[in-house]
Amino acid sequence: MSDKLVLYEVKEEIAYITLNRPEKGNALSPELCAGLGRAWNRFEDDPAARVAILGGAGLNFCVGLDLETGAAGEQALHLAFPANGVTIFKPIIAVVRGWAAGSGYKLACEGADITIAAESAHFSYPEPRVGIAGNLSFGVPYVLFKRALEFHLTGEPVGARQALEMGLVNRVVPGARLMSEARRMAKILKANAPLTLKALKYGFYKTVNPQASQAAMEFKTWIMPQHESEDMQEGARAFRERRKPRFQGR
Repeated sequence: MSDKLVLYEVKEEIAYITLNRPEKGNALSPELCAGLGRAWNRFEDDPAARVAILGGAGLNFCVGLDLETGAAGEQALHLAFPANGVTIFKPIIAVVRGWAAGSGYKLACEGADITIAAESAHFSYPEPRVGIAGNLSFGVPYVLFKRALEFHLTGEPVGARQALEMGLVNRVVPGARLMSEARRMAKILKANAPLTLKALKYGFYKTVNPQASQAAMEFKTWIMPQHESEDMQEGARAFRERRKPRFQGR
């Protein structure tokens, strides 16, 4: 199965899921998010696939939400994220080259179980600079809290080595070794007992990140009101016009 915007291929029990919008830095449009949702469901139900490797075509992993799609893009974001420990129990490895920004960073670092970054990779969460909170950061328990809070509040990018120190990624390797390291890890995982991996994913995500079960309520309370806010529209306009936004807090 392959969508135009999301490629899906299985080789030797490894599913390669690729964001395929390189001309836009693999920015998450509603169509791309929907394609990812279909890919995750296909992967979990695919008897030929034991492990997934998620990557991006071209120079970047994913530069985040396509702001030109407005509220439609925000509303489709949840489709892009695998429900780890809830409906997706097979292991997912993300490989990051170039930029993983905003929702792209969250997809790489929170959506995947294991994240491998090229030495030249960069991670950022620029949402505060354009007036969009995005999904709340339920991955914060996985990383150093104060470093994570600084990262999210400032919007300042970090390099691959800093991301490793913070616990955002598992491995940093030279770019030429990125896929070979991911395949090495995938071979280890696919040799392990599937039912045990399923139990471990369920246990880890439910125990380490119990607030995930409250995500729907938090999203409704804090994020949905932004979809039609003046600040969100102003942030998107400023981004398109390449100027500093003028936020009014409403």
